[in-house]
Amino acid sequence: MKTSALPKMLADLSHSNQFLKVFSLGLTLLCALIIVLATIMSSHEPIVLALGVTAQPLEEVKPPKPEDEIARAMMAYVEKRYKWEPANVVKNLKDAEAFVWLPALSLYRTAAANVARFSSEKSVTQKVYAEKPVVDLGKKTVSFTGDRVTSIQGLKVAGDLRLELSFDSGPRTKENPWGVYVTKEKEE
Repeated sequence: MKTSALPKMLADLSHSNQFLKVFSLGLTLLCALIIVLATIMSSHEPIVLALGVTAQPLEEVKPPKPEDEIARAMMAYVEKRYKWEPANVVKNLKDAEAFVWLPALSLYRTAAANVARFSSEKSVTQKVYAEKPVVDLGKKTVSFTGDRVTSIQGLKVAGDLRLELSFDSGPRTKENPWGVYVTKEKEE
């Protein structure tokens, strides 16, 4: 009886061995496929997803032109320097100081004090409507044209605005994030 169990055991062993061979061959093919896919995936550049704080995709933007940044800075200066009324003339002129080059600051303060005194005494309001400025990087000037409306004790007078500002670059501050400073003003 023991001899009759031996062929059955050999048959089971042979069957198990065939099963292991097929299983090993399948795993080898699967590993080869994974290696090929991993090689293909590693040869591609990674996909970078840039998300903002609200989980919205960030778009790639081109850096602004220097002319546009200078124009924005000078427009901010003109808004503070040339738009005022008696109630806020001192504050606006003080805010415009952030755009004035340090060596020219004493001259600016003298002119601003005269403007503030005149505005308060005569109840003068001024508004300017400047058109798009023309920036000349070679000469370091910005030219403005537009309209100026001045109201003296309720009497309104409209005139042309022709302004040329010379500029230079300097340190960036909270008040002047562009780092563009007025070195000279010329009104016509």
